[in-house]
Amino acid sequence: MEHLYDTPPLSIAYDPVHQWLYVEWKGKHDANSAKTGGELILRYLQNRPCRKMLNDNSQVTSDWEGGARWVGSEYYRLLSEQGVQFVAWVCPPHWSARKSMDTAMQFVTRPMVILFDDVASAYSWLVRQA
Repeated sequence: MEHLYDTPPLSIAYDPVHQWLYVEWKGKHDANSAKTGGELILRYLQNRPCRKMLNDNSQVTSDWEGGARWVGSEYYRLLSEQGVQFVAWVCPPHWSARKSMDTAMQFVTRPMVILFDDVASAYSWLVRQA
């Protein structure tokens, strides 16, 4: 794993074996951090283009409802435009954070985004995507 960015609330790594980004969100997030983090991920994709992303929200502890529409409509569209075709999105156990993800999913039209309750299942699904 090649670590590209690492802070307490957000880590971004590139997996050269599977040629995908692994993004790990941690702690409290809001609309601003969701947008700032999303824009940062898009910048890293310019240097490490890939078709797949494992987006791990399993450690998110707050809602980011104010940014959910942007994430679902704009951010995922921009990911798709940069070549991402498959996203395995791992859900947090916290209800309020999960609710924000569910809201965002209402606006996603591309790429293919599938929700998972654990990283292992998300990983297994992403490996199988051609």
